[in-house]
Amino acid sequence: MNCNECDRSERLLLEAMVAADKAETSLRCYLMTHERLGGVSDVDEYDALRKSQQSAAEERHAAYSGLVRHKRSHAA
Repeated sequence: MNCNECDRSERLLLEAMVAADKAETSLRCYLMTHERLGGVSDVDEYDALRKSQQSAAEERHAAYSGLVRHKRSHAA
């Protein structure tokens, strides 16, 4: 039987995985459709998408690490 913290941590991880996938997909689509940079706005959009992708990846890592730490605490 899972504890409430396990359930919460697993939900956070799933949500973070979905968010990271969306951010990665947005960045990938941008790169595919903007093969040639046109101007400053293109670079600004790319930077914003890249920062979003990196942030989402860090949140996914934090959610995974939190879940692993919590599950290890059950074994202690």
